[in-house]
Amino acid sequence: MKKLLLTIIFGFLLIESAYAKEVNLSCELSKYIEKRWALAEEVQTPLSKVSAADLKKLTLSFDMENERFLGSNLIGPNEYKSVTFSSLDNMIYFMTKGYKADDITYYDTRLDRLTGELIRVMRPTEKFLQGQFENTGKAEIGYEQTKIYQCKLVEKLF
Repeated sequence: MKKLLLTIIFGFLLIESAYAKEVNLSCELSKYIEKRWALAEEVQTPLSKVSAADLKKLTLSFDMENERFLGSNLIGPNEYKSVTFSSLDNMIYFMTKGYKADDITYYDTRLDRLTGELIRVMRPTEKFLQGQFENTGKAEIGYEQTKIYQCKLVEKLF
């Protein structure tokens, strides 16, 4: 009897995960902004002058019922520690390794679930700035590159 009950419960769990609501998004760059150093003004680059690599369409997939990030051609699995689905402000936050990471740069990435706006800010890490200062005697403190994408719901990604 216990085995039968466990089999039924396990079957329901498998069925539920098989029919999870997958949400697929296709995103296009809408703004490209750079800030060279802390006291500099932000400068928006016209999309006609942005490289073709930056203009390619991006895809993201989520399991919204279980609040899971399934994958993307933009955000790699080693880039973030966790993904947080906030019900307070309807945002999805990709919690990155941050300023203390071993990489050259880190990303602050967030998706507004209501508007479909994906904001991705790239900043240098402490390790990169220290290396730059040791090699040249100066560091580009305050550098930021902001890419803003507009995302739309699509049926399937492929």
